[in-house]
Amino acid sequence: MSNKLINRFSLMSKIYLTFILVLGFIFFVMNVSPNEYSLNDWVWIYNLSIASFLLCYFDMRLSPNGNAFSMESSVYLATIFYFSLGHGLVVLFLTYFINFLYNRTVSNRAHIFNFCMYSIMIFATHKVFALFGGSERLGNFDNLFPYIISLFVYFLLNLFITFVFFVVSAHPEFKGILNRGLLKEVFFAYFVTLLLSLVLIILIDNEGFFGLFLFTVLVVLLSITFGKVLEWYQEMANQANKDYLTGLYNHGYFKDYLKELFRETKKTGGQFSIAFLDLDDFKKYNDYHGHVQGDRLLKFVGEFLRNETKDLGYIVARYGGEEFAIALPRITKHEAAAFMDQLRKKLNDTPFDGVDRLPYRCISFSCGVAEYESDMYEESELLHKADQALYYSKAQGKNNVQLYDAKRISRDALKFKEDLDAIEEQLKLLLYKDVYTYRHSKRVFKYAMEFSDRLTLTEEEKRTLVLGALVHDIGKIEVSRDIINKTSKLDPDEWEIMKKHVIWGKEIVLSDGRFEEVIPLVELHHERYDGRGYPYGLKGEEIPKLARILCIIDSFDAMTTDRPYQRTKTFSEAIVELRRCSGTQFDPQYVEPFIQMIEEYYPEKVGNENKTVSP
Repeated sequence: MSNKLINRFSLMSKIYLTFILVLGFIFFVMNVSPNEYSLNDWVWIYNLSIASFLLCYFDMRLSPNGNAFSMESSVYLATIFYFSLGHGLVVLFLTYFINFLYNRTVSNRAHIFNFCMYSIMIFATHKVFALFGGSERLGNFDNLFPYIISLFVYFLLNLFITFVFFVVSAHPEFKGILNRGLLKEVFFAYFVTLLLSLVLIILIDNEGFFGLFLFTVLVVLLSITFGKVLEWYQEMANQANKDYLTGLYNHGYFKDYLKELFRETKKTGGQFSIAFLDLDDFKKYNDYHGHVQGDRLLKFVGEFLRNETKDLGYIVARYGGEEFAIALPRITKHEAAAFMDQLRKKLNDTPFDGVDRLPYRCISFSCGVAEYESDMYEESELLHKADQALYYSKAQGKNNVQLYDAKRISRDALKFKEDLDAIEEQLKLLLYKDVYTYRHSKRVFKYAMEFSDRLTLTEEEKRTLVLGALVHDIGKIEVSRDIINKTSKLDPDEWEIMKKHVIWGKEIVLSDGRFEEVIPLVELHHERYDGRGYPYGLKGEEIPKLARILCIIDSFDAMTTDRPYQRTKTFSEAIVELRRCSGTQFDPQYVEPFIQMIEEYYPEKVGNENKTVSP
């Protein structure tokens, strides 16, 4: 059993491991009598122990999941079949003692546990061998049945002891030990061990020490040869499954893996999520620095993703171009989104040559996350949802992570894409001058899209509200950088200039001519319900309905995001502020419906205490 597995202790696993240790030591002590062994016996024991250690050292890797087998068990079995149970246990002890001195990468607990586990297996195998008429010191095989049934017991005990450990330790992969492919591998390994143990008995019986020497040399050479063949085979398989540039898995492998994961999860139950991420503005980076440097960026991001996920059991692939995919077994979409957001922030803070010319001045990605659902028919549904979430993430201003949620990713949002493209081109001008306002506009657009589905609005009103939300601050293009990027509070003259952005925004929209219906939202979203707003001081229902709605949405996002001269409020604090200003700054008939929408769509950001606060 592996070093890593032994060190994953829980209370139940400690009890189980203690039981195995005690039982193994009891069998060893009860059946070993060193004083009864002759000098010739000790010579055989030492030689068999050296042979066993060499076979243990030259193991073979069976598959890409790290499974390996070595054939030292053939020496233990041949020893108990030909000499005695005591001889076999002493050979086992000396082998593990040498291994303990040589291999310090394995913990002492793992060495001791494996020794005790093999003691139990050897003891039981010998008893079954004797029970079915097997005789020691015989090199003939007139009756093979005792040998076959004994090795079958040896195989089952190994499987059983390992499986029980997985179960009692509540290890998340305990079902994997019953995987048909893995069982075939293990059975093949033990079948080879059986044959080799019988070969060793014949060689010892006929050639003595030379037979042991010949066996050891041949098996070591076979192990090295098969190890190289398997390594070459795995290398060829990796080339077929890996992306040549990043070294990550490729599109084909990811889809095959996802198909198998989907099938297994549907059969056995459980959960998993997938994430699609797309590097923001990669085309611009290529245009600035050339494709060679663009390839370096892709390799850098690939290495970053591999390093951040290699110890978590996640599968990372380059899905195509600048798009990557990650399969996250055993976690919900909320956990996956939190993990991906941590990755995004860490990558934002990781320097790389030339990214200062990009809009966010860092490596950034947009990400969509979707979770397996039991009613899904095939994995293509999951891929489609993750892709929609990624698309939605791009629509929210890039450099963010979005969960697939039918409530948030409405069909209207996707259907509006063609209409939004035209207005998006105007908005992109803000991206280069004022990233904060650009992202603010994207968030207000998202809230407006969500809120419009809960209001009794016509389809035209919904479209106007959403488009107006996206472009409402376009007039800030005309405000100087010194004022926009000022980190302290604006002085009165600067504030008067800033207030003019609503008029300048109106003029910009008028100059286009295609979206005149959004002009009231652009011009009047800073008017207040009590008449103390700007630019005209309109009051109550003098302010168009959609502008009153937009005022609430715009103010909520302004309160809950970082601003140069204002402390960021939590969602909870912002909700309190909305209620406090209901009837003064905001139209009261829309405040509570908006708060209910926020509480329902963003429960992870809103404290439960807000649901009991009266308006």
